[in-house]
Amino acid sequence: MKMGMLVFVFSVISVATLFSSCSLALIQDGLTLLEIKNSLNDSRNLLVNWQATDETPCKWTGISCHTHDQRVRSINLPYMQLGGTISPSIGKLNRLQRLALHQNSLHGFIPNEITNCTELRALYLRANYLQGGIPANIGNLSFLTILDLSSNLLKGAIPSSLGRLTHLHSLNLSTNFFSGEIPDFGAMSTFGNKSFIGNLDLCGRQINKPCRTSMGFPAVLPHAASDESAVPTKHSSHYMKGVLIGAMSTMGLALLVLIVFLWFYLLSKKERAAKKYTEVKKQVHEDASTKLITFHGDMPYPSCEIVEKLESLDEEDVVGSGGFGTVYRMVMNDCGTFAVKRIDRGREGSDQVFERELEVLGSIKHINLVNLRGYCRLPTSKLLIYDYLSMGSLDDFLHEQSQGERLLKWSDRMRIALGSARGLAYLHHDCSPKIIHRDIKSSNILLDENLEPHVSDFGLAKLLVDEEAHVTTVVAGTFGYLAPEYLQSGRATEKTDVYSFGVLLLELVTGKRPTDPAFVKRGLNVVGWMNTLLKENRLDDVVDKGCPDADLETVEAILEIAARCTDANPDDRPSMNQVLQLLEQEVMSPCPSEFYESHSDYC
Repeated sequence: MKMGMLVFVFSVISVATLFSSCSLALIQDGLTLLEIKNSLNDSRNLLVNWQATDETPCKWTGISCHTHDQRVRSINLPYMQLGGTISPSIGKLNRLQRLALHQNSLHGFIPNEITNCTELRALYLRANYLQGGIPANIGNLSFLTILDLSSNLLKGAIPSSLGRLTHLHSLNLSTNFFSGEIPDFGAMSTFGNKSFIGNLDLCGRQINKPCRTSMGFPAVLPHAASDESAVPTKHSSHYMKGVLIGAMSTMGLALLVLIVFLWFYLLSKKERAAKKYTEVKKQVHEDASTKLITFHGDMPYPSCEIVEKLESLDEEDVVGSGGFGTVYRMVMNDCGTFAVKRIDRGREGSDQVFERELEVLGSIKHINLVNLRGYCRLPTSKLLIYDYLSMGSLDDFLHEQSQGERLLKWSDRMRIALGSARGLAYLHHDCSPKIIHRDIKSSNILLDENLEPHVSDFGLAKLLVDEEAHVTTVVAGTFGYLAPEYLQSGRATEKTDVYSFGVLLLELVTGKRPTDPAFVKRGLNVVGWMNTLLKENRLDDVVDKGCPDADLETVEAILEIAARCTDANPDDRPSMNQVLQLLEQEVMSPCPSEFYESHSDYC
């Protein structure tokens, strides 16, 4: 009897233990995340708390869940230095709404299984080493609002299924190796050049580059044949046959005439081109100091036309002055417009500066950096040819606007802060060797027609040859933006750029120049003025009066980031990658699908 009772007790304990272990077992989404982790290389061991012994993954690093069913809602793991590949298991997370793996070192392919995540709204995979193409069935992600695959090694055609994504507000496929015609229907018809920049083999209306056949003619796709084609009757078959033979004969004759005409035209064009080339070559031979080089292969003009336009620039074409000389606007015969920076040959040290700027900019292309198209050496000067940005500089918008002119809304300012941070972080962390700008200021942030920022003027950029010291010793920059240690020692580091960017953030918030006369009684510059007002709890007085739609909660967050950037101790300042991550969290997290991507008011 006692033995039976013991067996019964042990049985009850065993069953209880079994139920207990079952209740604590990791849910299926957690097991899927562990499969995903196994395909990653977590060199910094940042995912150490992803443990199979947990009941739910909802408190794991970078993971958030739906509250009612504990299913995984988002994976946020940017800037983690993660290597490895994206596991096909990602497709099992069919309640996933946000996947952010940008700024890592992932390689391999984008798994086709990702299209099983049908609730996905935001997909960030930029700045990795992903290869292959975009999954053909990506059009199945009907809720997708944001798609950022920029700065990878992706290639092939852009899937036409992207046109079915009616909710897609932000698309960035720039700086890859995509080729062929860009689909031009549905959502794809709403995006312009900036979504595709840096893919030299793409063509289509969106980038103003017509697609051509192998013979050089514009490609015209035939309309699909009707499913209800008329069938000739028995009585009319002979008549139709005769008409067909006659039509074919006429078309053959017309084609022969066209071929002969084109042959003579192309021969004549070839002779004219050869003559122009001989003239330019002769000119260069006679004057060895004349030289023209273009980058990226995307200057669709003959050398002689470019040189002629450059030589004809005069005072009427001046649009401003940069750190190294006068800036002109150059308009080509087809109205294509470029900015030209003239560097005087007689200026001391200009040769070395010019060659350094040429070497750096000739190999860089990023959506938030001003694109260098080429350079020309003339007998009297050296010239750099840039993309022309129609809206001018941030300095113009903040400080030179007359009453009644367009003002910068809070959402515009935050978009400019984000884009500028991305461009500067690219220089610091993605260029090899690293690049220090050393003159970050509002007049070096140029804006396009969508108020997208482009960091300009790398004439002062110094390549970091000494990987251990990470310093340069040539004093440059603009007073008010310079870090205290840079003024004292003349040693520029990434952290001196971070300080300048912090001042730029304050300029965006306050609308004041870094050395405004109003600062005389409170800290002498915008950093000291801000610190004084915040100590007095006068946040309303910090915000630019010309920006009434500023969100005070976000203002506090931006001021906190600016305070960290302008810390007196450079070791306590964040890196630009960390600054960018903080900005993305504070600015985009509240409403990522409405804020940065759709250019709407800040939510």
